[in-house]
Amino acid sequence: MNAAQITDSITIAGLLSGRNVYAVTDYNVYELYPSLFGGTRHTVIAAGEKHKTLETVGQIISDMVEAGCDRQTTLVAIGGGVVGDTAGYAAASFMRGVRWINVPTTLLAMVDSGIGGKTGVDVGGYKNVAGAFHMPEQVIVCTDFLRTLPEREWLCGCGEMIKHALLDKDIFAETVKNIDDLISRGKSAYRLIEMSVRYKESVVGADFKESGLRKRLNAGHTVGHAVERLDGFRLSHGEYVALGLRAEAAMFEEELDGAYYAEVRELCGKVCRHRFPPVKAEEITATARADKKNTGGEIVVMLPTGGGNVEEKRVTPDEFERRLNRCLSVL
Repeated sequence: MNAAQITDSITIAGLLSGRNVYAVTDYNVYELYPSLFGGTRHTVIAAGEKHKTLETVGQIISDMVEAGCDRQTTLVAIGGGVVGDTAGYAAASFMRGVRWINVPTTLLAMVDSGIGGKTGVDVGGYKNVAGAFHMPEQVIVCTDFLRTLPEREWLCGCGEMIKHALLDKDIFAETVKNIDDLISRGKSAYRLIEMSVRYKESVVGADFKESGLRKRLNAGHTVGHAVERLDGFRLSHGEYVALGLRAEAAMFEEELDGAYYAEVRELCGKVCRHRFPPVKAEEITATARADKKNTGGEIVVMLPTGGGNVEEKRVTPDEFERRLNRCLSVL
């Protein structure tokens, strides 16, 4: 896996000037940076998680066929996580797989979904249940794109950065020290962004197909994904991850150091300022039972326990619901 190129200037125009290049973006990026796509064959998809579907993948593939693309075409995805996941899956599927380059434009995509080669779409409201591992040839992180990023999307990315902090002791120390600067987009934010990018790369490089170490990146996602679906994607993904991290820590509070547990709650509260959605423990449990991480009828929770350590918790649905029910009132 090639290391992500991190730059503070938008140099994508040269990338798109290649003879056999096809670009995919969404309407948000297209309206902000229309000049990037003037001389390039491209598809513009609708923005938002609800458009991360097999239908959108089909749209991209059909457009590529009509544009005369072939097996030597390089697809360039320019956008947030929905664009990267969807276009990457189209690249994995078109003519049984073509090269692709990912240019994440949101903080979330830069530090998480844009790195690692996990492509896919949602089906029936369940996240990423159709997809493929298809590593991009290159990931280009242009922090200039962050200048136009709305506050909500900044906090969304911060949610995944908090997760990385709980998984790595060095990032944790820097994040605790600079959390307010991160939230306000201060100078230290960009150092923390680079740390998150490099951490995600290191985990993916060690475990591309999520058979071991990479599973730790699912921290916060068992509850987070379930609540995200039940709440109708009302908040950002990163906010649901922060809610999930806080909930999963509360479910196993008795196993965590008290000071560490307090820091987890504080960091997550800085990122997600919303109350836990009004969903019932039994609803979350029923949804979590369909999570692709589960095995043998048990629900899997990846629990950060401090110092960069993570424990894989496997519990029955009954125990999961009991633990969650016990702590919902304090979330």
